[in-house]
Amino acid sequence: MYKYKKIKVLLEHLEEFELAHPEGDMKEFSLWFRDKVHGIDSSESISSVDYSHRKTFDITERPEVELSTLLTNLYRFARHYIKKALDNTGLRTVDEFGFLATLIKEGSLLKSELINLHLIEISSGTEVLKRLLKSGFIYETPDPNDGRAKRVALTEEGRIQIIQAFNEMHKVSLIVNGNITREEQKQVIMTFNKLKYFHWNIHNHDRDAKLDVLLEKYLGNGN
Repeated sequence: MYKYKKIKVLLEHLEEFELAHPEGDMKEFSLWFRDKVHGIDSSESISSVDYSHRKTFDITERPEVELSTLLTNLYRFARHYIKKALDNTGLRTVDEFGFLATLIKEGSLLKSELINLHLIEISSGTEVLKRLLKSGFIYETPDPNDGRAKRVALTEEGRIQIIQAFNEMHKVSLIVNGNITREEQKQVIMTFNKLKYFHWNIHNHDRDAKLDVLLEKYLGNGN
């Protein structure tokens, strides 16, 4: 009688998730379900606070501010190490590395697709592509489905450069991970994946919305 009780409960949670997140995939569901199991309300939002009347405040009083600051600092540390790594390659910027790394995985992409995947402005992404084309690391061809669009892919020289860069970037990844344990790495990855899906959803649907609109729609706390 109770043989499939757990499956029934799981399906009920899956239905609840799909109603709230119709475009979510199984990886997002697993993160959402983890919060459910541990009693974390994923819809719980951080209440907005008016700081205008305070001359000073301690960021540790607001964990969301401290988290944002920590993420920014980690990003800056990582860029510092990445710059050292790229000094040993034919690449100049982290965006050049990112573009080539995506192309070695995907094979060929529309220029606009590649730029969008890296969350940068079209104008900035176009400049990155121009440098990579000039360096001979990528080549472009007309898209068979749209003659006005261009696809890009790696040249053999580009493949050599990105493999060389991967060797250097592996050193960076070890340094950035620092002294946290394997278990701590897994916890951080789960948390960051949750944040990644949250922000990709905004990027894909509301990237041009004002901050107050984003707060109200995604966190439920407008001003």
